[in-house]
Amino acid sequence: MIIIVFGLPGTGKSFFSRHLADEIGAAYLNTDIVRRELNLQGLYTPQSKRRVYDRLLLQAEQKSMKYKNVIVDGTFQRRNARRRFSERASQWKQPVRFIEMRATDRTVRKRISEEREYSEADFKVYRQIKYNFEKMERPHLVLQSDALSLEEMINKAKAYIHEERTD
Repeated sequence: MIIIVFGLPGTGKSFFSRHLADEIGAAYLNTDIVRRELNLQGLYTPQSKRRVYDRLLLQAEQKSMKYKNVIVDGTFQRRNARRRFSERASQWKQPVRFIEMRATDRTVRKRISEEREYSEADFKVYRQIKYNFEKMERPHLVLQSDALSLEEMINKAKAYIHEERTD
């Protein structure tokens, strides 16, 4: 299964994704790490974003051959990026689950002000992405990371991942 954890910067995607990956024994992939591997830090042009997501797709395919579950962590602010992953996962005969992370602006401002290992996003970037974020139209799980404990989020995610679905 391919599990896409997406949302705005500072909403807790990476923190949650790493813990969920540990909990369910999944491979973990992250756009910020891929961006660093490609030496594209600070570059957020459509072309550089495309390179990051193309590499992430390739890594997800490779990991899906070795692991039962692969967690892909990134903003996925564009419907097209989410659609590409869904279509490719279908080609790999892998179900896809989307988990959207959310938090209040106040929480995000606080989180972003602290040093984070890979993310370069500041509050200005957060606001810009928030303004341009394309809403997810298909059913998915939404987790309010500043209202739920990590344990609650993981339990909700595990229940959602294991639901019988027809999509």
